[in-house]
Amino acid sequence: MTRWSRRVFAFTLLAVSGAHTVQAQPAPTRASSSWSKPSHADSTRLLYKGYGYGSDAYNSPVSVLLNKGFDIFQLRGSPRNITTFTYGTSWTYGIAHVWQYPGEAVERFGGWKKFARVELLPLSFNYRELNWFVNYTEHLTGGGLTMRLLDEWYRAHHVPMPRLWAAVNTYAASVLNEISEQPNLKMHGAGGVADLMFFDVGAVLLFHWDQPTRFLTRTLQAADWSSQASITLPNRQLQNNGQYYSFKIPVGLERTRLFVRGGMGAQLGISQKLDDEHHLSIGAGGDTEVRTIDKSGHERVSFAPAAGVYWDRNNSLLVSVTTSPAENVLALNVYPGVLPGIARHVGVWAVRTRDNAWRVGLVHREALGLGLGYGR
Repeated sequence: MTRWSRRVFAFTLLAVSGAHTVQAQPAPTRASSSWSKPSHADSTRLLYKGYGYGSDAYNSPVSVLLNKGFDIFQLRGSPRNITTFTYGTSWTYGIAHVWQYPGEAVERFGGWKKFARVELLPLSFNYRELNWFVNYTEHLTGGGLTMRLLDEWYRAHHVPMPRLWAAVNTYAASVLNEISEQPNLKMHGAGGVADLMFFDVGAVLLFHWDQPTRFLTRTLQAADWSSQASITLPNRQLQNNGQYYSFKIPVGLERTRLFVRGGMGAQLGISQKLDDEHHLSIGAGGDTEVRTIDKSGHERVSFAPAAGVYWDRNNSLLVSVTTSPAENVLALNVYPGVLPGIARHVGVWAVRTRDNAWRVGLVHREALGLGLGYGR
C-alpha cells in the first residue's frame, strides 16, 4: 500500500474508531449537550431500529464508508481495488485544492452566476444543468439521513458523543466519495466545491434538528437500503456496494404507496402492504450508465433503464433483485435474518457482471458491514 493510501485509510478509520468503543458506556442523560443528544427522545429510533434483521442489521459506520464512499465503483470500468487506488492525486486536487482554491474552480466552471444556477440553486431545468437536483437529493437529503442513522447506531451501541462521531463518519464518507469519483485527477472542479463546502456540510447542520428526519421517516417512510458491500478474493475488489435510500409516499390508498428508490439513479413504482409488517415494492427507472467531467469541471451523466423488486419487514429490506446498466447487470441481496437456522445472522449476495461472470459473497451482522466474497 502506498504512503498516500495509508494516509487516507488512517483518516477514514478514524471516522469509525468510535464503533469499537461499545463496552459498558452509560446511556446519555437529559443533561447531555444538544450536540450529543437529539432534542426529542423519540428521535433516537427513526432510522436505526435495532431489529436484528434485514438492512437494519447490516447498516453500520463501516457499511456507510464502503457504500457511500465508493458509490461510483458500481459503474463499468471503475477501479474496484481499494488498496491500489490512486488516493494521493485525488486527495490533493479533489479535496485539498477545493478548500484552498474554490474560486479558481468556480471561475473555470463559468463564474459564480453559472455555479449558482447549475450547482447551488434550482434555477435551471436544462437536462444538462440539473447538477443541483443531485446535490439536494443525494448529498443534502441522503447525507443528512446517513448522519442521523449513524447517530442512532452509535447511540444504541453506547458510544460517547454519538452525534459528533456520526458527523465525522458521514463527512469522511463524503470525502471518500469525492476521491473515488476522480481517479488520476489533475485539477479540482466546481462540483467538488458544491459538494464538500455546501451540501455535505449543510446535511450535517440541517439534520442536526429532528424535524427533517421525522418528516422523511414517518411521513415518507425513508430507509437506508444500501447493498451488502464485500471484498472479493482473490481479485481484491470491492463488490456489490452502493448506497440507496427508499421512500414510500402516501397517495391516499390504504395499502398502496408510491415507491421511490434513489442513489446512482432513480426508480419509481408502487409499494404494496402485504400484512402488518411486510411490504413488496416494485420500481423501474434509470441508473447511471456513463459519467463524464469536461475541462471546465462540469459533470454529466447518462442514464439507462433499471428496475428492481424489494421485500421488506418493518421498512428493513430483506431481499432485493435488481437490474442495472452498471458493471453488475443483475444483483441479488438476501440480508441477515432471512435464512433459517444457524445462517440467520448471515446475509448473502450474488451478482452477474457485464462480462457474464458471477461474484458471490456473504456478510455477518456482527462484522460492522464488511463482507467477504469470491471473484476472479
